[in-house]
Amino acid sequence: MKTKHLPLIIGISLPVIFIIIISVVVFTPSLYIKPQHNFLYSTDDNNYGYSATYKNTYIAENNQLSIHALPVQLNGNYAYKEDSPTLYLYDVKTNSSHQITFDEAKKYTIDSGPSSQDGYTVKYEYNNDGIFGLFGSGHDGSGYFIEKGNGRRELTGLTSSDRYYYQGNFNLIGWIK
Repeated sequence: MKTKHLPLIIGISLPVIFIIIISVVVFTPSLYIKPQHNFLYSTDDNNYGYSATYKNTYIAENNQLSIHALPVQLNGNYAYKEDSPTLYLYDVKTNSSHQITFDEAKKYTIDSGPSSQDGYTVKYEYNNDGIFGLFGSGHDGSGYFIEKGNGRRELTGLTSSDRYYYQGNFNLIGWIK
């Protein structure tokens, strides 16, 4: 190899090496995200400007699912639409969820968290495009993520209504023991 081409080789290889190193640093922690515990969650289809709410909500108390009555709004700003929000079971192995009934959910032993027994949490992040927007996933990067330490993985299997105006429609009830 002639030293005459050495600056050209360095000039081309350094950006490629830099991209490879950044990719490894960004994507390696998510490879180790392997939660073991499924979770229950509910969704509410409230969105910006719509002022209806449910009469009840779900909570985990004494390791069991129960229904908690919400206080009646006396100022007349809210209208009740249904008894309780829709209930879902999220399967962390398949990254998917399905709707379940209250009676089905009562069969599970539930830990209210905020984190699972193996240390995972679920969080909503708005507009996280990765480093400089270069390593994003092809959308605006907003969504729910399961994370532990420096690693995280997007929860693509969530069943949740419009998140554009109101991301609070997801309610983590508890982790299945």
